[in-house]
Amino acid sequence: MGNVIIIDTEKCTGCRMCEVACSLRNMKECNPERSRIRVIRTQENGQLLFAPTTCMQCETAMCELVCPVGAITRDPETNARIVSEKKCIGCSACSYACPFGACYVDRRLHRSIVCNQCEGDPTCVKVCPSGALQYAPHDQVNITLRRFGAQRVVVAREMTRMPPPALDDTMENPASC
Repeated sequence: MGNVIIIDTEKCTGCRMCEVACSLRNMKECNPERSRIRVIRTQENGQLLFAPTTCMQCETAMCELVCPVGAITRDPETNARIVSEKKCIGCSACSYACPFGACYVDRRLHRSIVCNQCEGDPTCVKVCPSGALQYAPHDQVNITLRRFGAQRVVVAREMTRMPPPALDDTMENPASC
């Protein structure tokens, strides 16, 4: 199936080095707005949270399915989605269809942009100082996501553990209800 970029949002510090490196490698300019990976910043309980987002290389990719001209295909060597410069008409259908917001139309190029995984050697993964980005075999993603999901369930249970409720008279004697 190939490799994909695995994102661990817990490790992301929001440095945005991935965006800068991506735009420099792919667009030949240091401009995070033209990056194929985006770091989304949110705030929860006064704490900043960061979530890198990029193409998840979906098995059934909505971007590819909705493209009216068939400009989005899968690279036979890396399995990454690629956009044909010659076919893309810049209609934004892929942008609206992608559940991750990973596709966008570059207004200077007048065509869609999506992560091509740097032809199998993703620059964003190389420059990530916190290890929030990894490049791993596709089947490893399911294992990683399951492990992460299980850890979140355990943490949630521990956070919500409360002492059992005190029994009052109605609980001791259900017949009195």
